Amino acid sequence: MFYSLFFSTLPLFGLVFIGFISGKFDLLNKSDSKVFLKLVGLVIVPALGIKIIGNFRYEFINWNLYFYYFLTQSIIYFLGFSIAKIIFKRQFSESIIIGMTSSFSNHLFFVYPIALFEFGPKDIVPIETIISVDFITVGLSVCALELAGHKKINFGQIFLSQLKNPALIGLFLGLTIFFFQIHIPLSINRLVNFICDAGTPCALIAMGVLLSYHTDKTQIKLSIVITLLKIFVFPLILFIILHLINYDLNISRTTMMVAAAPIGAMGLVFASIYNVTTDAVVRSGIISYILALLSIPFVGNITP
Repeated sequence: MFYSLFFSTLPLFGLVFIGFISGKFDLLNKSDSKVFLKLVGLVIVPALGIKIIGNFRYEFINWNLYFYYFLTQSIIYFLGFSIAKIIFKRQFSESIIIGMTSSFSNHLFFVYPIALFEFGPKDIVPIETIISVDFITVGLSVCALELAGHKKINFGQIFLSQLKNPALIGLFLGLTIFFFQIHIPLSINRLVNFICDAGTPCALIAMGVLLSYHTDKTQIKLSIVITLLKIFVFPLILFIILHLINYDLNISRTTMMVAAAPIGAMGLVFASIYNVTTDAVVRSGIISYILALLSIPFVGNITP
């Protein structure tokens, strides 16, 4: 599994390197990276909702297993938010981003392709469940960021603003296609696939550009906190929970792999859209990608 993961990850590092070199030689700058990330957040996220949720196999969902994952994810989110807010004295919106980044995995572009090669269809469904339901948790985080941006809370205005929430739009479109069994023409399917395929290059090149800029010690410390929570604490807590209830680790292997995956792109994307500092997120992304080369194969082989 290590070699499969390593060689599938090399192109991802290549995209980050392209962005890094482009930033160092002033071919791209922070404004350009923000455009890339805004494209991911406002266009590609809804398209992913159509592609993933609209074609999901809901009849095979293991809700018990997902509940334990969600419980652990919530604990990590709270820890990330609390450490940023209480210990590092960060603003509310930045603390939300730290919580998001610490608890959301890069399941779609990192774990999922490996699992398709290494495991059978039943083992893939828990990953698809996490990917689908994360549209809700990301959407709620965006709501929180929206609240943080208002000095006076106007629930009517905030509710209307959520009609433009890209995660909720993706969730709504995907569920509409699924429940009404809407047949999407081949040309539209190809368009959606083209848009979705642009997600990883845009996010990782933008990450590379932002990585080329210097940052302060506080952001470096925060990036270490994010990495520790995501790569080590998350899978450890989930393993302890599953072990205490005597859950079959063979069934939960792919879920454990998601828990040990590197950070997802959503924290970086919405930090950029809501003008939150991205330095800690960018650096934790690189560190967690490297460490995940060891953490994912380890938890993937934790049972025979």
